[in-house]
Amino acid sequence: MSEKKILVVEDNPVNMELVTDLLEVAGFSFEMAMTAEEGIRLAEAGLPDLILMDIQLPGMDGLEATSILKKNPKTKHIAIVALTAHAMKGDEERALAVGCIGYITKPINTRSFPRMVQEFAESLAEAPVLLDEPLLDTPLLTTETLVEMPAITLMADDTPLTLAAEGDDSLLTLAQDDEQPVVLELVSEPMSPIVLDIEEPVTRPTLELVKTPIVPATPVAPPPVEQPISGKRRKRGLSFATAANSSARLMVVDDDEINREMLSAMLRTLGYDSELVSSGPEALEKLDASYDMILLDYMMPGMDGVEVCKRIREESRFNDIPIVMVTALSGKEDRLRAVEAGANDWICKPVDRTELQVRVASLLKMKRAQDDLKKHQRNLEETVRSRTADLRHAMEEVKQSQEAARRSALDAMQRMAYTAEFREGPTAAAHIRAVGQYSMVIAKAMGLDEDAAEMLLYASQVHDIGLLAIEDSIVNKKGERDEYEESVYRQHAILGARLLSGSPSELLRSAELIALSHHERWDGRGYPQALEGDEIPLYGRIVAIADAFDQWTSYNHKKRSLTNEDAKKKLKEESGKAFDPKIVDAALKAFDEIVEWQRRFRRAEEPPDDLPVSAISYAV
Repeated sequence: MSEKKILVVEDNPVNMELVTDLLEVAGFSFEMAMTAEEGIRLAEAGLPDLILMDIQLPGMDGLEATSILKKNPKTKHIAIVALTAHAMKGDEERALAVGCIGYITKPINTRSFPRMVQEFAESLAEAPVLLDEPLLDTPLLTTETLVEMPAITLMADDTPLTLAAEGDDSLLTLAQDDEQPVVLELVSEPMSPIVLDIEEPVTRPTLELVKTPIVPATPVAPPPVEQPISGKRRKRGLSFATAANSSARLMVVDDDEINREMLSAMLRTLGYDSELVSSGPEALEKLDASYDMILLDYMMPGMDGVEVCKRIREESRFNDIPIVMVTALSGKEDRLRAVEAGANDWICKPVDRTELQVRVASLLKMKRAQDDLKKHQRNLEETVRSRTADLRHAMEEVKQSQEAARRSALDAMQRMAYTAEFREGPTAAAHIRAVGQYSMVIAKAMGLDEDAAEMLLYASQVHDIGLLAIEDSIVNKKGERDEYEESVYRQHAILGARLLSGSPSELLRSAELIALSHHERWDGRGYPQALEGDEIPLYGRIVAIADAFDQWTSYNHKKRSLTNEDAKKKLKEESGKAFDPKIVDAALKAFDEIVEWQRRFRRAEEPPDDLPVSAISYAV
């Protein structure tokens, strides 16, 4: 394993995975950064030997980050290699101009990349160490350092100086270009600073050197120590073979038997089982959604790999299966054809085991993530369907309960109305039903919605509920009521409103308004509040017309006040006086429908003499 530490700065997760896998297999230790800012921070903290810097980064790009690192005295010595997917003309020159020592293009060539990184790492040991800061601001030099790096160039006042071991390991030579070297002697006391005694005065920064035990000229290399891998990545050896690999199902499609067997054997060493197929048609016949990856030969007789790939991608159930094209061709047009057909990746023959290892592991990881996501989506959809069905069932139950409650309330309201009207005779119950229907017909003719029309149908039926509080002798008097009796009778509007007030039900609140206002007049001469015009609630104005029409045209005590035609004329006469003109127009517009309901309730027919008391309605 190399002792060089590498920092990878790359924002693309797939590229990061590929680069770090290749570095790991090659034995490098590394750290990872997804942004330029994070890379600068890790470089200052860890001082890596080499930085692989992506040029295209979000926010601050790689060139700017390189420039910042090269201007920082602490990090300027770090070697930086540029990575980019564009390779546009001038990119390499710009990378070198800001301080990069090299340039690698993407997509990463898995076979050449580890070698290139190794060459960059080895070149670091051959490069001279240039220090342009006073030595006192750097770690103290030791003779051990001098043995490992026998020549160090110092910069002071823009003048190069050379510090080197001189024969005896206890001597150092400090020399300036074109000047006589000055020999320095190290003191013998270990770990103590030495004082430099220079015969000729030279304006240079003071140097402190620490005497340490002299090491042999050819030091014995220490045993290799495995470097920890930063970024919380799983430590792997040279093989990706795991228990999880054995569950992956791979198909190898190649017309050459030797190639099939070699690729299958290589996959077995990596921990993968594969099924071998000799042609495109056979692959299409055997393929099902249980396969996790297809390694497909590009050049095959009959149906080639590109055509097989197109056929596979035509079926949506196979869209998530990764396809790796395996071929001896390496031209750009061939790669484009494969990608356009739906291939996910490309491996050149002869197949490199490391490249196969990295690409298969990466694509299978992507496939597992997609499968997990689809499974989660199916579970989520099933949960949504189940919850939706439960909610729909619960809402239906609530709706049925509400409808049952509404019907019960309407039934109770109708029975209250029957009770009030029944005091006037057995046919009076038909009056409340007729008023409800007439009111609904008029509301629809005015353009009110279905809810308002239905509200009027039921709320209008208790318009005279206040009669329950009036004496029978006054309510049922056949002749004219005197002034006192009329004043008492008119109280039924207020009493009915009080009886219905205070309820949270919209139906009862509407009924309260109708009970209070159905005897008001458009000209303000009505009762009990003498309201005028639009001051009268709309529902009250509608019921006033419906109530008056039924009173005029139905039999009361064996008498009928007006015929339908006479009633129609009277409505016109009272328009703008007793009634709202707009509502009168709507009633006349729907007059035929009102008369049809009148016929159904038999309100224009004289009731028989022997009508039983139990007959409370003539509706048919």
